[in-house]
Amino acid sequence: MEGTQLQQLFFQQIKNTLSPRKSFVDEVADVLNISNDSAYRRIRGEKPISFEEIKTLASHFKTSVDQLLHLQTDSFIFSGRITNNSDFKFDEWQKSVLIHLQTINTFKPNHYYYLAKEIPFLYYYMIPEIAAFKSYFFLKSILYYEDWKTKKFSVHDEYYKQYYELWRTISNTYAAIPSTEIWSIENIASTIHQIEYYRATGSLKSDDDAICILDKLMELIDHLEMQAEYGVKLCFKQKPIKGLPVYKMFVNELIIGDNMQFMELGDNQVTYINHSVINFIMTQDAAFNNYTKKTFDIISQKSTLLSETNEKERLMFF
Repeated sequence: MEGTQLQQLFFQQIKNTLSPRKSFVDEVADVLNISNDSAYRRIRGEKPISFEEIKTLASHFKTSVDQLLHLQTDSFIFSGRITNNSDFKFDEWQKSVLIHLQTINTFKPNHYYYLAKEIPFLYYYMIPEIAAFKSYFFLKSILYYEDWKTKKFSVHDEYYKQYYELWRTISNTYAAIPSTEIWSIENIASTIHQIEYYRATGSLKSDDDAICILDKLMELIDHLEMQAEYGVKLCFKQKPIKGLPVYKMFVNELIIGDNMQFMELGDNQVTYINHSVINFIMTQDAAFNNYTKKTFDIISQKSTLLSETNEKERLMFF
């Protein structure tokens, strides 16, 4: 393949990573700090790009040059940030969740696949009391923030109210994306264990807080059962109507998921891998994504579909 063709393919590979709402030329010009005309000439292959420009573009857009050149390597390129207490705190992590969802929602058609180890965390944001409790869990027991070590939790704490609007937006954005989720019978148990643990260790301000969280968890489960019954995604307390995003729910009795997520975004694919409980890394590597999709297909074929059909199995599960 000639250099001009490779250069055009390189830019096409970058373009596939961008939201359709973004100007490709503007993005390339900004990253390389050149004019739009210069960016156009590079994109069309009229002006060769330098190795330094290839490095800059590949690093910024998280694009694999190996994949472009068909190099046989044992590595995949992932990108992501690690939540910490300095430059990417829990607040920024929550905002990044919304940004990723909004980007996914700009692609049409799109579909969100979720291999769940517990209740998919995006559902927590539907109910403020649950979102607050899970935030407390992350801050105190996962991120180990110093100023959270001795804090106790109550559903009435004023601190969490600053996030209510963000949580509502995250929840509604996820509800707008067609999804397929594969659950196991253990998915709901982890949250119940966390509630009991904090109650037993005195981390809740009162037993009433434990009762409230459990009541709200039941509301969430009822909501998820309604989604499964009608086969559509729903905002919290929304009534099922025609035209809503498709929802498919499977349950697998043999496999406990790992919270891996896979997205089909138009002609593009992205895989998100969960690590360190709260963090995610992503890749657009074609070989990795094809393998991930094949894995989802195999597991779903060996799972029981609960959405729309199989009323008996759905009622027994919930």
